[in-house]
Amino acid sequence: MGWSTRALLALACMVVGHSPAAAATIIILTDPMTLDRRMVVMETPGRDRFLLCNAPPAVAGCREVPVTRRKR
Repeated sequence: MGWSTRALLALACMVVGHSPAAAATIIILTDPMTLDRRMVVMETPGRDRFLLCNAPPAVAGCREVPVTRRKR
């Protein structure tokens, strides 16, 4: 796992960790040609989710990364 992926995961955990009452779905879209990344955060019902996806029009399919919560 590269440094940029770790930084994105840390950012996602901070975003998800500040809102215990609302669930969030964080989607990282990666362009396979240029490797540019874009992050989309959505308020959704249910549990917190973190997804790594290829940006359209790339092949469909996302990889869900497990989100762990730590009490401070």
